Amino acid sequence: MRKRRSWKKKGTALMMAGALAASMLAGCGNDANTTEANPAGDGGQTEAGGQNDSQGEGETTGSITYPVADAGKFTFGMTLSSSWSDRYDSFDELPLGKELEKETGFDMEMVHVENKQAMNLLLASGELPDAISYNFKSNYTGGEAKAIQDGLIFPMSEEFVKENAPDYWKAISENPEILKQVKTPEGDIYGFAFILGDELLKSGQGLIVRDDWCEELGLELPETADEFYNMLKAFKEEKGVEIPFCVSTSTIGALLNNGIVTSPFGLVTMDTYVDNGKVEIGYARQEFKEVLAWFRKLYEEGLLDPNFATVDQETITANMLTGKAGASAGACGSILGTWLTTNKDVEDYSLAGTKNLVAKRGDTPMYGHYNNDVVGSVASITTSCENPEKVAQFFNYGYTEEGHMLYNFGIEGESYEMQDGKPVYTDLVLNNPDGLTANQALSEYQLAVGNGPFVQDKDYLLQYYKEDEQKEALERWSDHTAKDYKLPAITINADDSGEYASLTSELQTYRDEMIIKFIRGEESLDNFDAYLNTLNSMGIERLREIIQNAVDEYNSR
Repeated sequence: MRKRRSWKKKGTALMMAGALAASMLAGCGNDANTTEANPAGDGGQTEAGGQNDSQGEGETTGSITYPVADAGKFTFGMTLSSSWSDRYDSFDELPLGKELEKETGFDMEMVHVENKQAMNLLLASGELPDAISYNFKSNYTGGEAKAIQDGLIFPMSEEFVKENAPDYWKAISENPEILKQVKTPEGDIYGFAFILGDELLKSGQGLIVRDDWCEELGLELPETADEFYNMLKAFKEEKGVEIPFCVSTSTIGALLNNGIVTSPFGLVTMDTYVDNGKVEIGYARQEFKEVLAWFRKLYEEGLLDPNFATVDQETITANMLTGKAGASAGACGSILGTWLTTNKDVEDYSLAGTKNLVAKRGDTPMYGHYNNDVVGSVASITTSCENPEKVAQFFNYGYTEEGHMLYNFGIEGESYEMQDGKPVYTDLVLNNPDGLTANQALSEYQLAVGNGPFVQDKDYLLQYYKEDEQKEALERWSDHTAKDYKLPAITINADDSGEYASLTSELQTYRDEMIIKFIRGEESLDNFDAYLNTLNSMGIERLREIIQNAVDEYNSR
């Protein structure tokens, strides 16, 4: 491993925490940036596409053979990952990056930025790398369609993808829903997407409780809002727990947006959802008042962390590990898995992920943490790229069988071994000798712990969630009907994107302020109708109309 010493990009200066680089390397395809492809003896060659035709030492479909002959260099921009940036300077120095270069024949010249603010500065600079990995949908006003309209993203046609990225085309065209999710309303394919390859991969967050305390107190794992309340009360009164339910405002927001605690009160989710084709905004519905009243009750009785508005995740973790708190919420891997691993040698310490709350035991929650097929960052070719066909061939590799294995499992013989026909992670990643967490170790060899241009494999997850408690939690958290209500991966019309962004920001800022006030009693819930009236005056019906138009457009694709 290489310890990170300073910001760098191979051969050039790099941006530092939002400061733009003085210059970028020339676009892909320049003679000055070409290198010889890796020889066949250096990792062999990989076929692209579904039909195999023998051609010399390599196998090919169409015109792509890996390593790609005369692949050359291309500049590739992305934010640094906290999972490895304390040990490496650059993505191409990771074992994964080096293997990618060897197998594809391309030389990645990395352009790293600190965060999304720095990435947006890069996008505004007009000096773009050849490709960028970025979550445009979440972080760029107007999303991918607006980025194309603004002249940043190179729009790919179906014919372009079929010719230059046949494996990617196969991955996105086999499922009509996925194809719709990688297109703009104008029909452009905006990049190389991260695709969730199984329903199991679409959930993964929920409530977490000290189930050893539940057993000690003779309590079943809670399913209803009343049972959860009674459990917290027992933690406080019978065990003397200082903070029965330890969460932050962001955690509460996730519980509400993911509908983890809303079903008992007849609300699907606080977030925007679709009910029989009609767009609804949960926080503007009358049922939201009952959800807030439940949180208010927990706060008033000392069951909810009194410092929820200011507490950070580090404090929540400390409280859950030391017994100061008995319930919280979070992700199956980074939260539940980390807590279980940290306290694995602590006697009588046990955690369980509990079912999303319902009104009556045995009911199925209406909603839960649930993702669309296409999520996260997308690898997009930019308009600065002089040879987009070549770069498309690089990204196509992630959708080949060999690329699938590399991005999901890493390097055979190092991060995984084949056992009974299945890839199994080695102790290098699951029990790292240098003390790295599984997330840190895996981040050096694969991208499945994050996201990237490939189809995620469920077998990665079943190994990453190595504790039985995690697998059980995932099963409970996946028990819901969110698919019936989930807002599809819409694209807001470019003409409406500015208004949409402004309305969303203003309305959600007001909503979040009022949630805190209602829970803490600074604002009486008797004034909930006034809150709804304010939402109306701020334009929530116009926001709903914009989203409805986007949903109708998506359904018509």
